[in-house]
Amino acid sequence: MFLFMLPLFAHAGNGDSTVVRVTTDFHMNRYGNFDFWSVMPTATHSSQKALLKFTLGCLSNGQCEWDYTLRLFVRERTGQKDSTLKQAPSFRVNGQVRDSVMYRNDTTYITSFNTTTKKTDSVASSTLLVVRYTNTALPLQPTDSLRVWPAGYYNYYFDTTGVKTDSVWVSETTKLKLVNTPYYEVFQVINDIEVGRFISPYAKTFPKSFKYDYVFDVTDYQALLHDSVQFRIQYQGYSYGFTATTDFIFIEGTPARKAFKVINVYNGGFPYGRANNSIENYLTQKAFTVPQDAASVKARVWISGHGGEQNENCAEFCAKYYYLKLNSQNIASQLVWKADCGSNAIINQPGTWIYNRANWCPGEVVPTYDYAVNVSVGSTNTIDMDMEPFIANGDASYNIAVQLFYYMPYTATTDLAVEDIIAPSTDFWYNRVNPVCDNARIKIKNYGSVPVTRAKIHYQIGNAKPNMQEWSGSLASEKSTEVTLQWLIWPSDFSNKTFKVWLTDINGANDDEALNNSKTTQFQVPQVMPRRVIIETRTNLRPEHNSYTVKDSRGNVLRNRTFTQSGTLHRDTFEFSIGCYTFQFNDEGGNGLNFWATPADGSGSVRFVTAQPPIQVLKTFNADFGSFLQFHFSSEFSVGVNDAVDANDLVLYPNPVADYFNLKSEHLYITYVKCYSAQGQLIHEQSVSDASSQIPTVGWPKGIYIIKAEDANGNVFTKRITKVIN
Repeated sequence: MFLFMLPLFAHAGNGDSTVVRVTTDFHMNRYGNFDFWSVMPTATHSSQKALLKFTLGCLSNGQCEWDYTLRLFVRERTGQKDSTLKQAPSFRVNGQVRDSVMYRNDTTYITSFNTTTKKTDSVASSTLLVVRYTNTALPLQPTDSLRVWPAGYYNYYFDTTGVKTDSVWVSETTKLKLVNTPYYEVFQVINDIEVGRFISPYAKTFPKSFKYDYVFDVTDYQALLHDSVQFRIQYQGYSYGFTATTDFIFIEGTPARKAFKVINVYNGGFPYGRANNSIENYLTQKAFTVPQDAASVKARVWISGHGGEQNENCAEFCAKYYYLKLNSQNIASQLVWKADCGSNAIINQPGTWIYNRANWCPGEVVPTYDYAVNVSVGSTNTIDMDMEPFIANGDASYNIAVQLFYYMPYTATTDLAVEDIIAPSTDFWYNRVNPVCDNARIKIKNYGSVPVTRAKIHYQIGNAKPNMQEWSGSLASEKSTEVTLQWLIWPSDFSNKTFKVWLTDINGANDDEALNNSKTTQFQVPQVMPRRVIIETRTNLRPEHNSYTVKDSRGNVLRNRTFTQSGTLHRDTFEFSIGCYTFQFNDEGGNGLNFWATPADGSGSVRFVTAQPPIQVLKTFNADFGSFLQFHFSSEFSVGVNDAVDANDLVLYPNPVADYFNLKSEHLYITYVKCYSAQGQLIHEQSVSDASSQIPTVGWPKGIYIIKAEDANGNVFTKRITKVIN
């Protein structure tokens, strides 16, 4: 299929984005390739980063059922010519090649017995279109076109009972025999460069309105993404209901290091384990010469296993190694196996979604592997991939793409970026660990040429006061790490549900590239629980697989619960202090408390309920959760509490606090004060008798504190303070 799609450009300034829409809800209605032309930015356009967002959807009447491979390509037209030896026929009959044909230039007839008249009838034969190719110098150019009548057959005559009484041969005036003329078909070489791969989810029982966004970083492919570009979706599926919406997003700026060329080493689906057709016949050693402009070289491997032969259920369900070799020396070995499918963001799929597979899980992006290739400019080298030896009993195969990237020098010496915000976030792919009450999680990446050893990380949730945490370590070029940010300062209202992170003082100085130093995301407010709750767990028939932990915001384990009794209701009562907590329920079997494919394991459940009657359900969980459940909540106090409403005219000042704060009220008769850390630990308490009292804070660690003030009538008023000096 060849379609021309006009782009949807959203022009942007430096640091913003330009979006090119390639497809909109395109229906992938068959197995195979779907090709689209689109107009990308010009070759002079500079992007700090480029992303490919592929949105998978479903038709209202679609058969969106199975886990199929989708490979996404940019089709590079090299300008190089190649040819294939083919055979041109000397004639075609009605567009088809035949070994021979007999015909007449005048009308021929076909006889038959008429059961009504009891006589022999005849009708004119259908004509034939004979196109001849007699010029062997131009074997594909027609030299003659004839409308003729078929000949070379018998006509039969019948008596009144339908018995054949005679026959007449319909002779031909011309008989042609096929003669093939060899010729070379010349074509332009097109390289299909893979830029993304994922597996569709089992979605038969999902609402047809589902949408999943698969985002790929295609910054290193920008040398291919300019002017007129052909994009290919390779759909390896047989359920004809999935739809594709495709956007290329170009973030304005200068790339960390420009990949000026990318080449295929291997690309295709290759048989595995066949004694008479080894995969090594396809993964042969390839030579490459490093361009003079290349400051560095990288190899990228895409690989996923498919098929279900009978020895080890390869290559979908068997774990095998590949070995990457440079100049016949092994530089990398990798087990082709995804061992965390039970942690999939898309739970409760109506299929075997929890089963680990050869580098993929249903509904997820297929991971890639990158390797620095240490070669010198101008040198000629070889690269080779070998698979672990194996003999299959049936069909097994791997989808493999190996690519080489040639880079210009780094554009920045020091360039630390906020790569991603994991929590708090509304990103669907992080739904398992959100929303959070404390301990934000981000990913930072070094895009500069020198290691990053320290930085200041600033963060702000909504309209609350910004916070800062210092980071130190050793982050090499092109490496990333996850950082946990403690002490979330929540706002007094949620008119702004944006979480922002930004970096300063990279290696003690300004960053060379400021455009990637910040990132924002949306957040959801965590659930508030009463101080006393009951966690109810009804075990299934495999209780030994299950356990749960309850931790405070510092990571201290308050309870580690295991189970030994099957099919039993367990009720555990908790008395929480004020603060933030994390509940995690684990299943070592990776199939949750209920999974359709393991009915022998039975069914269980877990939920939070109130400890005092009337009993109310506070939180329930889907039992088909795979490997784990995670639930973050606050106890007693609500994040974002409005102090002015909650404490009337009770005033705490100064706030932020250094060595003390004052407690003042004109109408309330405060008699007692308790001060808690954000984790619920009682830090200080004292009786007060005056309308205005001073509370010491010397020695308290920096952080957020909850102040509980009780009046003479037993009413409790809640306030918050921030301690800024130890």
